[in-house]
Amino acid sequence: MRSSASAEAADPAVVGAKAATLALARRVGLPVLPGWVLPVASGRAAATAAATALAERGTGAARPAALRTPLTGREEEALRTAVVELGGRVIVRSSSPLEADLRWSGAFASVGEVGPDDIGVAVRSCRASAFAPDPLERAEACGVAPEDLALAVLLQPELIPERGGVARIVDGTVHITAVDGHPGALLSGWTTGKTITDGAVTALAEQTAGLLGHDTIEWAVADGTLYLLQSAKSAEKPINRENAAGGRWVSGVGADGQWADAAADGQWADAAADGQWVGGTVAVAGDAVGILRYVHPHQPVSTAEPTILVVDRPVPALAPLLFGARGLVSVSGPAACHLVEVARAIGVPVLTGADVASVTGPLAQLNAGRRLAAIDGARAALVVQPGPAAAATDLAAAVTTVTSALE
Repeated sequence: MRSSASAEAADPAVVGAKAATLALARRVGLPVLPGWVLPVASGRAAATAAATALAERGTGAARPAALRTPLTGREEEALRTAVVELGGRVIVRSSSPLEADLRWSGAFASVGEVGPDDIGVAVRSCRASAFAPDPLERAEACGVAPEDLALAVLLQPELIPERGGVARIVDGTVHITAVDGHPGALLSGWTTGKTITDGAVTALAEQTAGLLGHDTIEWAVADGTLYLLQSAKSAEKPINRENAAGGRWVSGVGADGQWADAAADGQWADAAADGQWVGGTVAVAGDAVGILRYVHPHQPVSTAEPTILVVDRPVPALAPLLFGARGLVSVSGPAACHLVEVARAIGVPVLTGADVASVTGPLAQLNAGRRLAAIDGARAALVVQPGPAAAATDLAAAVTTVTSALE
């Protein structure tokens, strides 16, 4: 075990990125709860067992193999002692070296309300979460070997927050999203939250930026005290007509990219003559063009043509689908959540709170047609071509309904 006050606790290779960041934050005086860490090395046996089971028996065997891997007697005793020292009730938080890369945001589980008698099971559950379908699919997309999914675990006192949320600094301004109670539902995409003004949270976000260089924080208030739960420096890779990455925005649309140059150089129409527009909230800036596909977690999605994903809520389990998508539109849910951080890290524009069904009809029937659509980040809108694009070669003609003539 490592105390979060120890020198090793600030090394992400030893304790994972989350625990290391919080140890450093606590060291420089930010309001972080104390903690103890069981390092990454102690989780390698579970990761090896799971990786072996995955190779021999498939995805369904990996997580149980990790869960069955026992802790040593010394580890069990040290964990129980740490729980008692931290007040007898803790949260067990996963911490991975991979989490320095925001493509892994929200990938691994935490376990709350853990006492001394439950701590062994909670730690093994955290480790096993690395071999759920979402992390395994992310690992494949990121080129990470399964045996490299070993986790550290961070133990901290369990908070019962009155409120919590996310604060992000954009162009020098702190934007705060808050919910009543624990912010977990916000971060996992289930609760939209409210935009608020809070001087203390603003000050904490600015202080964190000044001391750590991080522009995004997760925070909570419990018993009237404000705590920093996590912080990170956001990735920002917008995909739009002006960005150098704009080739990805249009590549593959139409036969041999036949309208790519025209679309890249053109201007968005104020409203296409027969196009249908629906507004939303820009969660990740940028523009995208593709065929709308209504999807659920772990659903296979073809990457043969550019796709804009349509989802009910931005839950973390959708993250693997982002790696082959041009854009994401969520019917409900927050703009501040783990899935949005993944999208921001890989440059996928995101629009939330968009009533897509109002222009397409029932979402359950959306995939039966081929509806060409565009995310227009500047207008915070989705514009949908009214009729289906029957084949890839028709996209060049169809796109004229959602773009203006060249200047």
